Amino acid sequence: MEYPKDIKFKPDFRSLILVWAFAESGIGGFLHALRLPFTGILVGGIAVICITLIGYYKFENKNSILEAMSIVLLTKLAISPHSPWQAYVAVIFQGYLGHLIFKSNQFFSIKVLIFAIISLLESAFQKVLIAFLVFGKEFMSSIDQAAISIANALGFSSDISIVKTVFGIYILAHLLAGIAIGIWLPKIPSQLNLLIKNMPEPENYEKYSSQIIKRKSKVIFSSLAIFIGILLLLKWILPEVKGIELIWIFFRSILISVMLIFLIGPLIRKFIKNKWTVNKDNEEMFQTTIARIPEFSQKAICWIQYVNKYYVGISKVKYLVLGLLVISGTSENENG
Repeated sequence: MEYPKDIKFKPDFRSLILVWAFAESGIGGFLHALRLPFTGILVGGIAVICITLIGYYKFENKNSILEAMSIVLLTKLAISPHSPWQAYVAVIFQGYLGHLIFKSNQFFSIKVLIFAIISLLESAFQKVLIAFLVFGKEFMSSIDQAAISIANALGFSSDISIVKTVFGIYILAHLLAGIAIGIWLPKIPSQLNLLIKNMPEPENYEKYSSQIIKRKSKVIFSSLAIFIGILLLLKWILPEVKGIELIWIFFRSILISVMLIFLIGPLIRKFIKNKWTVNKDNEEMFQTTIARIPEFSQKAICWIQYVNKYYVGISKVKYLVLGLLVISGTSENENG
C-alpha cells in the first residue's frame, strides 16, 4: 500500500463514516492489542473526532452529521447486531448533539471542546448509572463495608466510599479525555497533512487475529466468574452479611442484566430499524460502507500493530487515530 506524498489531505465524507462505523462495530477488540486502559474512551473519542470533522467540512449538506449517524447505526446493526444497547444510545446522542452544535463553524474551537466533554461525560455517566441499576445499592454498600473492614484490619481508620471514589476517578478520566480531545481536535487537519507525507508501510497483521477472537469468546464467562468471586469474598470479609442477601444480589443482577439485554436491547434495535432504514437515499452509501469494512479492518490492524511497536503513551493514541483517518481516505482514493 503506497501513500501519496505530495497532496493536501482532506478526509472525505465516506471515509469519515467508515472510520466512525469501524469504531462502533468492533474496534474495541482490536484495541486490546494496544494494551491501553479505558479503551472505551478511545472508541468514543474516535466517534467525536469523526463527527467533528464532518461538521467542520460540512460536505455541502447541512444534515451531513445526521446522515452519517444513520449509516453508522445501520452498519452497526448489520455487522455487530448484539452490541450493548447503550452503544446505540451513545451514537444517537453524539450524532444529534454534533448536529446541533456544528450548524456553523463560528467559535469552532470552543464548540469542539464543549462537544468532546459532553460526549465523553455522557458515556461515563451512562455506565455508572447502569452499574447502579444492575448491581443495586446493597452490593455497592457491601463493597464499601468490605473496604472499610480491610482498612481497619490493617490499622487504618477510613470511612471513604471506595465505590464513589472509583466511579469518581472513572468520570474524571472521561472529563480529562474530553478536554484533551477538544483541545487536540482543531489541530488534526494540519497533522493529517504532515502524517500522510511520511506514512510508513503497515506490517503483517495476522498474528493478532486469533488472539482477538479468543478474547471475545471469554468475556461473558469471565465477567460472571469475577462477579461470583466478589460475592464469595464479601461473605468471607463480612460474615454478618446473610447468605440470602448475597443470593438476592446475584439473581437480581442476573435478572436485570437479562432484561436489559433481551428486552430493552431488542426494543432499541427495533426502534432504530424503523426510524433509520436503508432506502434509495442512503442505500449506496450503506452498501459502500459495508463493502469497505473488511479491507479497512485488515489495514487498521496493520496500523495498530505498527503504532503498538513504535509509539508509547499519548503518541500511540495520537498516531493510531491519525493513521486510521489517513488509511480510510487513501483506501477510498485507491478504490475510486
